Amino acid sequence: MSRDLASNTAIKYASTNVFPITFVKLEFLPTTASPTAGIGTIRLHNGLGTYTWDDGSGSQNWTGTGDLGQISKIQEGEEVSPYGIQLTLSGLDPDLVGEAIKETYYQRPVTLYVGALNDSDQLVATPDVMWTGFMDLMSASVGADGGDSLVLNCESELAMFERSRNLLFTNSSQQVISSGDTFFNQLQDMEDLTLAWGKKGNRIAGRGPGFDGAPFDDIDLENLDLNAN
Repeated sequence: MSRDLASNTAIKYASTNVFPITFVKLEFLPTTASPTAGIGTIRLHNGLGTYTWDDGSGSQNWTGTGDLGQISKIQEGEEVSPYGIQLTLSGLDPDLVGEAIKETYYQRPVTLYVGALNDSDQLVATPDVMWTGFMDLMSASVGADGGDSLVLNCESELAMFERSRNLLFTNSSQQVISSGDTFFNQLQDMEDLTLAWGKKGNRIAGRGPGFDGAPFDDIDLENLDLNAN
């Protein structure tokens, strides 16, 4: 499935000889013990050297990994499916691999960008977003003499629609979302409630604790205050 580039980017690409380059942004969460410590956000590209450009958070440096970095094929189709990708970094210092494994990475954002270089190895335009998703599973392998490798499996944003939800339509679940919200605080009292619509007096049929402590059959629906605690 093809994807169009931004119009200004496409014009610049068409006006000169260009070579593709891929950028990756991994947004690790700082450690709880020290918010300023940890890896933080890593910005890499599959070329050599360092490129500097603004990804929306100010001018940032992107470090080249050369042949040491690999990105699996990005799949897209006409059907709505959560295609994932795999990122591999080889030849890494063992200490860096150990730090990465300890970081809070699960469900943290991953962004891939595609850019183009001219004959002078300069970016011809600000790279475009090619893929967005989240970190899922990270694993490491020990190299014999060429350093360690880090493999990061990432899932697309569509995967969140297939993930089961643990929240329920209950007061306790609502407190997790919005503490102090009383929207569901009467739900348990209403479970076995039967409303006898159209009967004389518009009374509630059944027995049990009502909104004001009265039996259900003593509550007048015409004058019922739904905002009462």
